[in-house]
Amino acid sequence: MKNREKQLLFQLLRDSKLSDREIAKKLKTSQSTITRNRHKLERKYIKSYTIIPNLSKLDIKLIAFNFANLTEPNPNLMKKIGNFIGEQPNVVFVGHGEGMGKTGVIISFHKDYSDFIEFMRKARLVCPSFAETLESFIVSTDKVPRILSMAKAVEFLVKKEEKKIGDII
Repeated sequence: MKNREKQLLFQLLRDSKLSDREIAKKLKTSQSTITRNRHKLERKYIKSYTIIPNLSKLDIKLIAFNFANLTEPNPNLMKKIGNFIGEQPNVVFVGHGEGMGKTGVIISFHKDYSDFIEFMRKARLVCPSFAETLESFIVSTDKVPRILSMAKAVEFLVKKEEKKIGDII
């Protein structure tokens, strides 16, 4: 990725609402250059633009980090789990990984504790062998000091990039 593209990506990570004209001013380049580079980034590196809402204001009171262990995944079980997850609009992330003796994570949002319990009940009914390994870490949205923000990550990336450039010079 070229340096100008990195600068643009960092700007978009900081604030994707900025117009190409505003970004061009900040980066001291032309609007057409920004537009062309934005399109290139969108094709290669940017999955989507999204907002990060204040969950507690939207009546979402809990975030559940659900960890499960799939030691012997079979195609039928994976299909059942996939179908279940696909039917859950409150599931915002699913991934395979490794840690704490678990191999998968599901992040879900819930209106309240009763909603979370209903989600877990459905999971146990649909996929009992999967659900028996399911463990959850629940976070109240009114106790979250920082919700999924790219701003700090961008600051870190920019500093790292500046250090790399400084080391070369």
